[in-house]
Amino acid sequence: MALASLPICLFFTEYYAILPFLLTAAVSVGMGQLLFWRFRQEKAIRYRQTLLVVALSWAVIFAIGTLPYWLIALSLDGDTAATISAFRDVWNALFESISGFTSTGLSMARDASQLPHCLQWWRSFTQWVGGIGLVVLTLSVLEPSSNVQHLYSAETREERLAPTLRETAQEIWKIYLLYTGASILLLALAGMPPWAALNHGLAAIATGGFDITGSSFQTYPPGVQLAAVPIMIAGAISFAAHAQVLRRGQVAALWEDMRHRALWLLLVIGTLFLLLEQRWYAGQWLWIDSLFQWTSALTTCGFAVVQEQTWSPTAKAWMTTAMILGAVSGSTVGGLKLDRVVVLYQAVVWYLRLIYRESPEELRYELNGRALSEQEAHRQLKSAAVLAALWLIALGVGTTLLFHTIDTRYSLIDALFECASALGTSGLSVGITGPDLFWLGKLTLMLLMWMGRLEIVAVLVLFSWLAQLLQR
Repeated sequence: MALASLPICLFFTEYYAILPFLLTAAVSVGMGQLLFWRFRQEKAIRYRQTLLVVALSWAVIFAIGTLPYWLIALSLDGDTAATISAFRDVWNALFESISGFTSTGLSMARDASQLPHCLQWWRSFTQWVGGIGLVVLTLSVLEPSSNVQHLYSAETREERLAPTLRETAQEIWKIYLLYTGASILLLALAGMPPWAALNHGLAAIATGGFDITGSSFQTYPPGVQLAAVPIMIAGAISFAAHAQVLRRGQVAALWEDMRHRALWLLLVIGTLFLLLEQRWYAGQWLWIDSLFQWTSALTTCGFAVVQEQTWSPTAKAWMTTAMILGAVSGSTVGGLKLDRVVVLYQAVVWYLRLIYRESPEELRYELNGRALSEQEAHRQLKSAAVLAALWLIALGVGTTLLFHTIDTRYSLIDALFECASALGTSGLSVGITGPDLFWLGKLTLMLLMWMGRLEIVAVLVLFSWLAQLLQR
Protein backbone atom coordinates (compact mmCIF):
# COMPACT_ATOMS: atom_id res chain seq x y z
CA MET A 1 0.00 0.00 0.00
CA ALA A 2 2.82 2.42 0.81
CA LEU A 3 4.63 1.68 -2.45
CA ALA A 4 1.39 2.00 -4.41
CA SER A 5 1.00 5.50 -2.95
CA LEU A 6 4.29 6.78 -4.41
CA PRO A 7 2.77 7.68 -7.83
CA ILE A 8 0.39 10.04 -6.01
CA CYS A 9 3.39 11.82 -4.46
CA LEU A 10 5.05 12.13 -7.86
CA PHE A 11 1.92 13.24 -9.72
CA PHE A 12 1.21 16.07 -7.27
CA THR A 13 4.95 16.87 -6.80
CA GLU A 14 4.75 16.18 -3.06
CA TYR A 15 8.29 14.85 -2.98
CA TYR A 16 8.61 15.30 0.79
CA ALA A 17 6.19 12.36 1.21
CA ILE A 18 8.32 9.88 -0.75
CA LEU A 19 10.69 9.06 2.12
CA PRO A 20 7.89 8.59 4.69
CA PHE A 21 6.12 6.12 2.38
CA LEU A 22 9.39 4.29 1.66
CA LEU A 23 10.09 4.04 5.39
CA THR A 24 6.55 2.72 5.93
CA ALA A 25 7.13 0.07 3.27
CA ALA A 26 10.49 -0.87 4.82
CA VAL A 27 8.97 -1.24 8.30
CA SER A 28 6.14 -3.33 6.86
CA VAL A 29 8.49 -5.67 4.98
CA GLY A 30 10.83 -5.92 7.96
CA MET A 31 8.01 -6.71 10.38
CA GLY A 32 6.51 -9.26 7.97
CA GLN A 33 9.83 -11.06 7.46
CA LEU A 34 10.59 -11.05 11.18
CA LEU A 35 7.25 -12.64 12.03
CA PHE A 36 7.45 -15.08 9.13
CA TRP A 37 10.89 -16.46 9.99
CA ARG A 38 10.14 -16.53 13.71
CA PHE A 39 6.91 -18.54 13.27
CA ARG A 40 7.45 -20.27 9.94
CA GLN A 41 7.11 -23.81 11.37
CA GLU A 42 3.64 -25.00 10.48
CA LYS A 43 1.59 -25.77 13.52
CA ALA A 44 -2.11 -26.42 13.90
CA ILE A 45 -3.74 -23.91 16.22
CA ARG A 46 -7.14 -23.70 17.86
CA TYR A 47 -9.85 -21.22 16.97
CA ARG A 48 -9.09 -19.11 20.04
CA GLN A 49 -5.49 -18.72 18.89
CA THR A 50 -6.66 -17.79 15.40
CA LEU A 51 -8.75 -15.00 16.89
CA LEU A 52 -5.66 -13.86 18.77
CA VAL A 53 -3.60 -13.83 15.58
CA VAL A 54 -6.21 -11.79 13.70
CA ALA A 55 -6.59 -9.22 16.52
CA LEU A 56 -2.82 -8.82 16.80
CA SER A 57 -2.44 -8.56 13.02
CA TRP A 58 -4.89 -5.69 12.85
CA ALA A 59 -3.10 -3.97 15.75
CA VAL A 60 0.25 -4.23 13.92
CA ILE A 61 -1.33 -2.85 10.73
CA PHE A 62 -2.79 0.06 12.71
CA ALA A 63 0.67 0.89 14.03
CA ILE A 64 2.37 0.71 10.62
CA GLY A 65 -0.44 2.73 9.02
CA THR A 66 0.29 5.51 11.53
CA LEU A 67 3.72 6.21 10.01
CA PRO A 68 2.68 8.17 6.88
CA TYR A 69 0.57 10.63 8.92
CA TRP A 70 3.22 11.14 11.55
CA LEU A 71 6.32 11.23 9.31
CA ILE A 72 4.76 13.51 6.68
CA ALA A 73 3.57 15.92 9.37
CA LEU A 74 7.07 15.98 10.86
CA SER A 75 8.67 16.52 7.44
CA LEU A 76 6.65 19.71 6.86
CA ASP A 77 8.67 22.24 8.85
CA GLY A 78 7.62 25.76 9.68
CA ASP A 79 4.08 27.08 9.50
CA THR A 80 1.70 24.42 8.28
CA ALA A 81 -2.05 24.10 8.39
CA ALA A 82 -3.40 23.12 11.80
CA THR A 83 -4.94 20.02 10.23
CA ILE A 84 -1.50 18.70 9.23
CA SER A 85 0.35 19.78 12.37
CA ALA A 86 -2.16 17.84 14.50
CA PHE A 87 -0.62 14.62 13.15
CA ARG A 88 2.72 15.47 14.73
CA ASP A 89 1.05 14.04 17.79
CA VAL A 90 1.47 10.30 17.24
CA TRP A 91 -1.73 9.72 19.24
CA ASN A 92 -3.73 11.59 16.57
CA ALA A 93 -1.91 9.77 13.77
CA LEU A 94 -2.73 6.41 15.36
CA PHE A 95 -6.38 7.42 15.71
CA GLU A 96 -6.55 8.30 11.99
CA SER A 97 -4.93 4.99 11.05
CA ILE A 98 -7.39 2.96 13.14
CA SER A 99 -10.35 4.91 11.80
CA GLY A 100 -9.13 4.33 8.25
CA PHE A 101 -8.41 0.61 8.38
CA THR A 102 -11.62 -0.08 10.30
CA SER A 103 -13.48 1.91 7.60
CA THR A 104 -15.00 4.13 10.28
CA GLY A 105 -14.43 7.75 9.27
CA LEU A 106 -14.11 9.56 12.61
CA SER A 107 -11.18 11.89 12.09
CA MET A 108 -8.55 13.97 13.81
CA ALA A 109 -8.35 16.19 10.71
CA ARG A 110 -10.00 19.54 11.41
CA ASP A 111 -10.30 20.29 7.69
CA ALA A 112 -9.45 17.45 5.30
CA SER A 113 -9.19 19.91 2.39
CA GLN A 114 -5.97 21.25 3.97
CA LEU A 115 -4.26 17.86 3.86
CA PRO A 116 -1.73 17.17 1.09
CA HIS A 117 -3.01 14.97 -1.72
CA CYS A 118 -0.85 12.05 -0.57
CA LEU A 119 -2.53 11.96 2.86
CA GLN A 120 -5.99 12.43 1.37
CA TRP A 121 -5.21 9.40 -0.77
CA TRP A 122 -3.75 7.41 2.13
CA ARG A 123 -6.89 7.97 4.21
CA SER A 124 -9.16 6.82 1.36
CA PHE A 125 -6.88 3.92 0.46
CA THR A 126 -6.82 2.55 4.02
CA GLN A 127 -10.62 2.70 4.18
CA TRP A 128 -10.93 0.91 0.85
CA VAL A 129 -8.63 -1.94 1.91
CA GLY A 130 -10.06 -2.06 5.43
CA GLY A 131 -13.59 -2.30 4.08
CA ILE A 132 -12.82 -5.55 2.28
CA GLY A 133 -10.71 -6.89 5.16
CA LEU A 134 -7.01 -7.59 5.66
CA VAL A 135 -7.46 -11.36 5.85
CA VAL A 136 -9.51 -11.40 2.63
CA LEU A 137 -6.75 -9.38 0.97
CA THR A 138 -4.16 -11.90 2.12
CA LEU A 139 -6.19 -14.96 1.17
CA SER A 140 -6.67 -13.61 -2.36
CA VAL A 141 -2.88 -13.82 -2.84
CA LEU A 142 -2.05 -16.97 -0.87
CA GLU A 143 -3.90 -19.63 1.06
CA PRO A 144 -2.43 -21.03 4.28
CA SER A 145 -2.37 -24.80 4.47
CA SER A 146 -4.25 -24.93 7.77
CA ASN A 147 -6.77 -22.94 9.81
CA VAL A 148 -8.02 -21.13 6.70
CA GLN A 149 -11.68 -21.25 7.68
CA HIS A 150 -10.85 -19.98 11.16
CA LEU A 151 -8.92 -17.05 9.70
CA TYR A 152 -11.75 -16.23 7.32
CA SER A 153 -14.48 -16.37 9.96
CA ALA A 154 -12.35 -14.50 12.52
CA GLU A 155 -12.66 -11.45 10.29
CA THR A 156 -16.46 -11.70 10.54
CA ARG A 157 -17.03 -13.49 7.23
CA GLU A 158 -18.76 -16.82 6.70
CA GLU A 159 -20.22 -17.14 3.19
CA ARG A 160 -18.33 -18.88 0.40
CA LEU A 161 -18.67 -17.74 -3.21
CA ALA A 162 -16.43 -20.49 -4.62
CA PRO A 163 -15.20 -24.01 -3.70
CA THR A 164 -12.07 -22.76 -1.87
CA LEU A 165 -11.56 -19.77 0.36
CA ARG A 166 -8.79 -18.43 -1.87
CA GLU A 167 -11.16 -18.50 -4.85
CA THR A 168 -13.83 -16.91 -2.65
CA ALA A 169 -11.47 -14.08 -1.69
CA GLN A 170 -10.53 -13.54 -5.33
CA GLU A 171 -14.21 -13.48 -6.31
CA ILE A 172 -14.92 -10.89 -3.61
CA TRP A 173 -12.10 -8.74 -4.93
CA LYS A 174 -13.39 -8.93 -8.50
CA ILE A 175 -16.82 -7.73 -7.37
CA TYR A 176 -15.25 -5.07 -5.15
CA LEU A 177 -13.09 -3.70 -7.96
CA LEU A 178 -16.04 -3.62 -10.35
CA TYR A 179 -18.24 -1.72 -7.92
CA THR A 180 -15.39 0.61 -6.97
CA GLY A 181 -14.89 1.62 -10.60
CA ALA A 182 -18.65 2.06 -11.06
CA SER A 183 -18.84 4.21 -7.90
CA ILE A 184 -16.05 6.53 -9.01
CA LEU A 185 -17.61 6.87 -12.47
CA LEU A 186 -21.10 7.55 -11.08
CA LEU A 187 -19.84 10.34 -8.81
CA ALA A 188 -17.85 11.86 -11.65
CA LEU A 189 -20.83 11.78 -14.01
CA ALA A 190 -22.96 13.41 -11.30
CA GLY A 191 -20.59 16.39 -11.32
CA MET A 192 -17.95 15.64 -8.69
CA PRO A 193 -14.36 16.65 -9.65
CA PRO A 194 -12.15 13.66 -10.63
CA TRP A 195 -9.89 13.72 -7.56
CA ALA A 196 -12.86 13.97 -5.22
CA ALA A 197 -14.71 11.25 -7.14
CA LEU A 198 -11.73 8.91 -6.77
CA ASN A 199 -11.38 9.41 -3.03
CA HIS A 200 -15.09 9.47 -2.21
CA GLY A 201 -15.74 6.50 -4.48
CA LEU A 202 -13.16 4.43 -2.57
CA ALA A 203 -14.61 5.46 0.79
CA ALA A 204 -18.27 5.10 -0.22
CA ILE A 205 -18.12 1.53 -1.53
CA ALA A 206 -16.13 0.59 1.59
CA THR A 207 -18.88 2.26 3.67
CA GLY A 208 -16.11 4.37 5.16
CA GLY A 209 -16.71 8.08 5.52
CA PHE A 210 -13.42 9.93 5.06
CA ASP A 211 -13.84 12.95 2.81
CA ILE A 212 -11.43 15.45 1.26
CA THR A 213 -13.61 18.56 1.51
CA GLY A 214 -13.69 19.16 5.25
CA SER A 215 -17.49 19.25 5.17
CA SER A 216 -18.28 15.80 3.71
CA PHE A 217 -21.07 16.03 1.09
CA GLN A 218 -22.54 19.31 2.36
CA THR A 219 -20.77 21.34 -0.33
CA TYR A 220 -22.06 19.24 -3.24
CA PRO A 221 -25.32 19.79 -5.14
CA PRO A 222 -28.31 17.46 -4.68
CA GLY A 223 -27.43 15.44 -7.79
CA VAL A 224 -24.07 14.39 -6.33
CA GLN A 225 -25.63 13.67 -2.93
CA LEU A 226 -28.26 11.43 -4.50
CA ALA A 227 -25.60 9.63 -6.58
CA ALA A 228 -23.85 8.60 -3.35
CA VAL A 229 -26.98 6.90 -1.95
CA PRO A 230 -26.98 3.80 -4.23
CA ILE A 231 -23.22 3.43 -3.70
CA MET A 232 -23.66 3.29 0.07
CA ILE A 233 -26.49 0.78 -0.32
CA ALA A 234 -24.37 -1.36 -2.67
CA GLY A 235 -21.66 -1.52 -0.01
CA ALA A 236 -24.25 -2.69 2.53
CA ILE A 237 -25.44 -5.68 0.47
CA SER A 238 -23.65 -9.00 0.90
CA PHE A 239 -21.07 -10.06 -1.68
CA ALA A 240 -22.98 -13.34 -2.05
CA ALA A 241 -26.05 -11.45 -3.27
CA HIS A 242 -23.92 -9.33 -5.61
CA ALA A 243 -22.36 -12.51 -7.02
CA GLN A 244 -25.79 -14.00 -7.76
CA VAL A 245 -26.85 -10.83 -9.56
CA LEU A 246 -23.66 -10.54 -11.61
CA ARG A 247 -23.21 -14.24 -12.40
CA ARG A 248 -26.75 -15.38 -13.02
CA GLY A 249 -28.77 -12.20 -13.28
CA GLN A 250 -30.78 -13.20 -10.19
CA VAL A 251 -31.87 -9.72 -9.13
CA ALA A 252 -34.26 -11.32 -6.63
CA ALA A 253 -31.19 -12.19 -4.52
CA LEU A 254 -31.24 -8.57 -3.35
CA TRP A 255 -34.48 -9.08 -1.41
CA GLU A 256 -35.39 -12.77 -1.26
CA ASP A 257 -33.96 -13.45 2.21
CA MET A 258 -35.10 -11.85 5.45
CA ARG A 259 -31.92 -9.88 6.13
CA HIS A 260 -32.03 -8.08 2.76
CA ARG A 261 -35.76 -7.50 3.08
CA ALA A 262 -35.09 -6.02 6.52
CA LEU A 263 -32.50 -3.69 4.94
CA TRP A 264 -34.93 -2.33 2.35
CA LEU A 265 -37.72 -2.03 4.90
CA LEU A 266 -35.53 -0.13 7.36
CA LEU A 267 -34.27 2.19 4.61
CA VAL A 268 -37.84 3.23 3.85
CA ILE A 269 -39.13 3.41 7.43
CA GLY A 270 -36.08 5.24 8.77
CA THR A 271 -36.10 7.83 5.99
CA LEU A 272 -39.79 8.58 6.56
CA PHE A 273 -39.29 8.84 10.31
CA LEU A 274 -36.39 11.31 9.95
CA LEU A 275 -38.38 13.28 7.39
CA LEU A 276 -41.35 13.65 9.74
CA GLU A 277 -39.09 14.35 12.73
CA GLN A 278 -37.32 17.19 10.94
CA ARG A 279 -40.65 18.57 9.71
CA TRP A 280 -41.81 18.64 13.33
CA TYR A 281 -38.51 19.92 14.76
CA ALA A 282 -37.32 22.34 12.05
CA GLY A 283 -40.56 22.99 10.16
CA GLN A 284 -39.08 21.88 6.83
CA TRP A 285 -39.46 18.89 4.50
CA LEU A 286 -35.80 17.82 4.22
CA TRP A 287 -36.22 15.01 1.70
CA ILE A 288 -32.64 14.58 0.50
CA ASP A 289 -31.12 15.26 3.92
CA SER A 290 -33.32 12.63 5.57
CA LEU A 291 -32.69 10.02 2.87
CA PHE A 292 -28.94 10.63 2.80
CA GLN A 293 -28.39 10.75 6.56
CA TRP A 294 -30.47 7.67 7.31
CA THR A 295 -28.81 5.68 4.52
CA SER A 296 -25.38 6.77 5.74
CA ALA A 297 -26.21 5.73 9.31
CA LEU A 298 -27.79 2.35 8.48
CA THR A 299 -25.03 1.40 6.02
CA THR A 300 -22.45 2.68 8.55
CA CYS A 301 -20.88 4.78 5.81
CA GLY A 302 -20.42 8.05 7.67
CA PHE A 303 -20.87 10.65 4.94
CA ALA A 304 -23.04 13.63 5.88
CA VAL A 305 -24.99 16.42 4.22
CA VAL A 306 -25.84 18.16 7.50
CA GLN A 307 -24.18 18.88 10.82
CA GLU A 308 -25.63 16.23 13.11
CA GLN A 309 -25.29 18.39 16.23
CA THR A 310 -28.01 20.70 14.85
CA TRP A 311 -30.57 17.89 14.64
CA SER A 312 -33.08 17.04 17.35
CA PRO A 313 -32.23 14.57 20.14
CA THR A 314 -34.87 12.22 18.74
CA ALA A 315 -33.25 12.25 15.30
CA LYS A 316 -29.84 11.59 16.89
CA ALA A 317 -31.29 8.68 18.86
CA TRP A 318 -32.88 7.25 15.70
CA MET A 319 -29.60 7.45 13.78
CA THR A 320 -27.79 5.94 16.78
CA THR A 321 -30.12 2.96 16.51
CA ALA A 322 -29.30 2.64 12.81
CA MET A 323 -25.55 2.63 13.48
CA ILE A 324 -26.03 -0.05 16.11
CA LEU A 325 -28.04 -2.26 13.75
CA GLY A 326 -25.86 -1.89 10.66
CA ALA A 327 -26.78 -3.70 7.45
CA VAL A 328 -26.11 -7.18 6.03
CA SER A 329 -23.14 -9.33 7.04
CA GLY A 330 -20.78 -10.41 4.30
CA SER A 331 -20.64 -6.81 3.06
CA THR A 332 -18.38 -3.91 4.07
CA VAL A 333 -20.62 -2.56 6.86
CA GLY A 334 -20.17 -2.52 10.61
CA GLY A 335 -22.76 -2.67 13.36
CA LEU A 336 -24.50 -5.64 14.95
CA LYS A 337 -25.67 -6.76 11.45
CA LEU A 338 -29.23 -7.42 10.34
CA ASP A 339 -28.57 -11.16 10.18
CA ARG A 340 -28.47 -11.28 13.97
CA VAL A 341 -31.34 -8.83 14.32
CA VAL A 342 -33.45 -11.13 12.15
CA VAL A 343 -32.53 -14.13 14.32
CA LEU A 344 -33.50 -12.22 17.49
CA TYR A 345 -36.77 -11.16 15.90
CA GLN A 346 -37.46 -14.73 14.80
CA ALA A 347 -36.75 -15.92 18.34
CA VAL A 348 -39.54 -13.66 19.59
CA VAL A 349 -41.85 -15.18 16.97
CA TRP A 350 -40.86 -18.71 18.05
CA TYR A 351 -41.46 -17.84 21.69
CA LEU A 352 -44.92 -16.43 21.02
CA ARG A 353 -45.83 -19.47 18.95
CA LEU A 354 -44.69 -21.70 21.78
CA ILE A 355 -47.01 -19.86 24.16
CA TYR A 356 -50.05 -20.18 21.93
CA ARG A 357 -49.52 -23.80 20.87
CA GLU A 358 -50.92 -26.52 23.09
CA SER A 359 -48.16 -28.95 22.19
CA PRO A 360 -44.51 -27.81 22.07
CA GLU A 361 -43.74 -30.69 19.72
CA GLU A 362 -45.73 -28.92 17.00
CA LEU A 363 -43.38 -25.93 16.96
CA ARG A 364 -41.32 -25.65 13.78
CA TYR A 365 -38.17 -23.57 13.58
CA GLU A 366 -37.72 -21.79 10.25
CA LEU A 367 -35.32 -19.09 9.11
CA ASN A 368 -35.32 -17.65 5.58
CA GLY A 369 -37.67 -20.41 4.49
CA ARG A 370 -35.30 -23.13 5.71
CA ALA A 371 -36.31 -25.59 8.40
CA LEU A 372 -33.97 -25.73 11.40
CA SER A 373 -33.58 -28.34 14.07
CA GLU A 374 -34.22 -27.18 17.62
CA GLN A 375 -30.50 -27.48 18.35
CA GLU A 376 -29.52 -25.37 15.34
CA ALA A 377 -32.15 -22.74 16.17
CA HIS A 378 -30.86 -22.48 19.74
CA ARG A 379 -27.27 -22.27 18.52
CA GLN A 380 -28.04 -19.36 16.20
CA LEU A 381 -30.06 -17.61 18.88
CA LYS A 382 -27.29 -18.01 21.45
CA SER A 383 -24.68 -16.63 19.05
CA ALA A 384 -26.81 -13.59 18.19
CA ALA A 385 -27.81 -12.94 21.81
CA VAL A 386 -24.25 -13.16 23.14
CA LEU A 387 -22.90 -10.72 20.57
CA ALA A 388 -25.83 -8.35 21.13
CA ALA A 389 -25.09 -8.41 24.86
CA LEU A 390 -21.39 -7.73 24.27
CA TRP A 391 -22.33 -4.90 21.94
CA LEU A 392 -24.57 -3.24 24.53
CA ILE A 393 -21.97 -3.66 27.29
CA ALA A 394 -19.19 -2.16 25.15
CA LEU A 395 -21.48 0.69 24.10
CA GLY A 396 -22.51 1.39 27.69
CA VAL A 397 -18.96 1.38 29.07
CA GLY A 398 -17.67 3.45 26.16
CA THR A 399 -20.45 6.03 26.49
CA THR A 400 -19.80 6.39 30.22
CA LEU A 401 -16.06 6.93 29.72
CA LEU A 402 -16.49 9.34 26.83
CA PHE A 403 -19.18 11.39 28.56
CA HIS A 404 -16.79 12.12 31.43
CA THR A 405 -14.06 13.39 29.07
CA ILE A 406 -16.02 15.73 26.78
CA ASP A 407 -17.05 19.36 26.94
CA THR A 408 -20.16 20.15 28.99
CA ARG A 409 -21.97 21.50 25.91
CA TYR A 410 -22.40 17.91 24.74
CA SER A 411 -25.22 15.79 26.17
CA LEU A 412 -25.38 12.11 27.04
CA ILE A 413 -27.15 11.38 23.75
CA ASP A 414 -24.21 13.05 21.96
CA ALA A 415 -21.75 10.75 23.74
CA LEU A 416 -23.93 7.73 22.92
CA PHE A 417 -24.12 8.83 19.27
CA GLU A 418 -20.32 9.16 19.01
CA CYS A 419 -19.67 5.78 20.67
CA ALA A 420 -22.27 4.03 18.49
CA SER A 421 -20.55 5.59 15.48
CA ALA A 422 -17.17 4.24 16.59
CA LEU A 423 -18.38 0.76 17.58
CA GLY A 424 -20.54 0.53 14.45
CA THR A 425 -17.58 1.75 12.35
CA SER A 426 -19.80 4.47 10.92
CA GLY A 427 -17.95 7.79 11.24
CA LEU A 428 -20.89 10.16 11.74
CA SER A 429 -20.03 12.70 14.41
CA VAL A 430 -21.76 15.39 16.42
CA GLY A 431 -18.43 17.22 16.78
CA ILE A 432 -16.93 15.43 19.77
CA THR A 433 -14.13 13.74 17.82
CA GLY A 434 -11.16 16.00 17.13
CA PRO A 435 -7.53 16.65 18.06
CA ASP A 436 -8.60 18.57 21.18
CA LEU A 437 -10.43 15.59 22.66
CA PHE A 438 -8.93 14.36 25.95
CA TRP A 439 -6.61 11.36 25.54
CA LEU A 440 -8.96 9.02 27.41
CA GLY A 441 -11.77 9.93 25.03
CA LYS A 442 -9.54 9.20 22.03
CA LEU A 443 -8.47 5.87 23.53
CA THR A 444 -12.10 4.92 24.17
CA LEU A 445 -13.10 5.62 20.57
CA MET A 446 -10.03 3.82 19.18
CA LEU A 447 -10.81 0.69 21.19
CA LEU A 448 -14.45 0.81 20.10
CA MET A 449 -13.49 1.10 16.43
CA TRP A 450 -11.10 -1.86 16.74
CA MET A 451 -13.65 -3.97 18.60
CA GLY A 452 -16.43 -3.03 16.19
CA ARG A 453 -14.45 -4.03 13.10
CA LEU A 454 -13.64 -7.48 14.54
CA GLU A 455 -17.02 -7.84 16.28
CA ILE A 456 -15.59 -7.63 19.80
CA VAL A 457 -14.79 -11.31 20.45
CA ALA A 458 -11.31 -11.35 18.87
CA VAL A 459 -10.26 -8.26 20.83
CA LEU A 460 -11.61 -9.75 24.08
CA VAL A 461 -9.56 -12.90 23.41
CA LEU A 462 -6.49 -10.70 22.99
CA PHE A 463 -7.19 -8.83 26.24
CA SER A 464 -7.67 -12.09 28.15
CA TRP A 465 -4.39 -13.42 26.74
CA LEU A 466 -2.56 -10.25 27.83
CA ALA A 467 -4.11 -10.55 31.30
CA GLN A 468 -2.82 -14.12 31.55
CA LEU A 469 0.67 -12.99 30.57
CA LEU A 470 0.67 -10.33 33.28
CA GLN A 471 -0.35 -12.88 35.92
CA ARG A 472 2.60 -15.15 35.16
